[in-house]
Amino acid sequence: MLNAYNGINYRRFWIALLMLLTASAYSQTQSDLTRAIDNALKASCLDHSQTGVSIMAVPSGDVVYAYQSDKPLLPASVMKLVTTAAALDAENLGPNYRFKTLFGYSGNRKNGTIQGDLIIQGGGDPRLSTEHLWTIANRIKGSGINEVTGNLVIDTHFFDGYERAPAELEVEHTQRPYDAKLSAFSLNFNTLAIHVQPGNAAGDPVKAWLDPAVPHIHLRNNAKTAQKIKRGRRSSLWAHRTETESGQVEIELRGLLLLRKKLLKKWSSFIPEITIYINIDNPTYYAAETFRALLLKSGIQIKGETQIVSTPINANKLYEHWSDNLSLILKDLNAYSNNLTAEQIVKTIAAERYGSPGTHAEGIKLMAEFLRRHHINTDGVVIVDGSGLSRKNQMTTSTITDLLVKMYRRFDIGPDYLASLRVIGRKVNPKRLKESPARGKVRGKTGTLNGVSTLAGYVASSKGSIFAFAFFLNNNRCGYSPADDIEDNIITAIYTFADQLPNSKTPSSLLKESKQIDDN
Repeated sequence: MLNAYNGINYRRFWIALLMLLTASAYSQTQSDLTRAIDNALKASCLDHSQTGVSIMAVPSGDVVYAYQSDKPLLPASVMKLVTTAAALDAENLGPNYRFKTLFGYSGNRKNGTIQGDLIIQGGGDPRLSTEHLWTIANRIKGSGINEVTGNLVIDTHFFDGYERAPAELEVEHTQRPYDAKLSAFSLNFNTLAIHVQPGNAAGDPVKAWLDPAVPHIHLRNNAKTAQKIKRGRRSSLWAHRTETESGQVEIELRGLLLLRKKLLKKWSSFIPEITIYINIDNPTYYAAETFRALLLKSGIQIKGETQIVSTPINANKLYEHWSDNLSLILKDLNAYSNNLTAEQIVKTIAAERYGSPGTHAEGIKLMAEFLRRHHINTDGVVIVDGSGLSRKNQMTTSTITDLLVKMYRRFDIGPDYLASLRVIGRKVNPKRLKESPARGKVRGKTGTLNGVSTLAGYVASSKGSIFAFAFFLNNNRCGYSPADDIEDNIITAIYTFADQLPNSKTPSSLLKESKQIDDN
């Protein structure tokens, strides 16, 4: 008993000594880290009253640095980190969830003819593309169908009738792809591509075409080929969409595109091309008419009209299209920050939990419940959408870092969550962290709105430890690149200074070990 007691005393002595030495090194490290971050935040273009920074050690959750970390601020697209986590955790979703789009019919099928309607039941798939529909059209043709005597009916009951998050209904919207409307039957992110090539000579009209080419959408080409454009730009092209009373859509293309330069002989056939994307005002009808055109091209004629209904229809199954797994969709969501995907996931969370129609109100409520259920502080937090597009969202940097730490600990969905964040400084955001030793050591999500730059994710330190971080630079006057530089400087500071501790242990972790010894 005496020897054992003395052994414990010796262990306490050495731990106490180690804690003293470590505390000194930790203090110096904290001083270096704090100094480096404080210097980065001294930039005159920042509004310091609207700036928040939170850094936590992973997986302990120890706070490494905090500056107004509990102040509610605009998260911009960092909000997608909450949407991603809630979707992976949600009942009836998870990493292996797949969106289903059902293609069926009513009436009878006889001798290659459907004597009834062709029915599409949208399941909220945010990744459905023209290529998918072309494959489906050929599959249906291959099954022996040549004609549909009835209508093309689109069943959208999986979602409610709101084409935007409620907070965005009264906001003025653009025709840009990031601002696309929602639909249970969406196609190409509810955008249309305008492909443009220069004409043969300066002054000639450009060569332009739509993809997909839909009968009710018409292109008016008023763009010209130019010998040169001011400011050294390649083009000054822009497109604008208008809708006529009859439901026809006109897209006007204007501006200039540079004449192709003289190239090496072996590249003489190469013609540079520019693609302009514009969103669609009636996405469900656009998707339906695209499918009708593809069916006709494959040899199937639909004699009736296109109808869009919001009540469930019983249909005989022709074909089921399943999306990629949700884990892969979330990876693209966070890499390319697609707002439509985020908002459709919010509605899907609700639809799968409570039944159709899925609504933003219920989806957002489930997202907030997810945070509270995991004991993440939601004081001051306001969630109004899943994409971060709305300026009514409010989030704190400590909420985000706490979420990142909690998700890192999850064996079931944590790996999928981390994999959904792309490595910054490589294929995604390749211009960032170019001269930093942290380049390639960061997985994160960026966010931008006018005057807002945000970044959150994980960074590995020089010794391989992981830290969760969130930076919200609201109401800044920096511009995109200088704001990125400030964030990159903080990332570099974390990489360089946050883990320069003996055995990579903080005093708090040593205290825990000491308590365990006492308990024994």
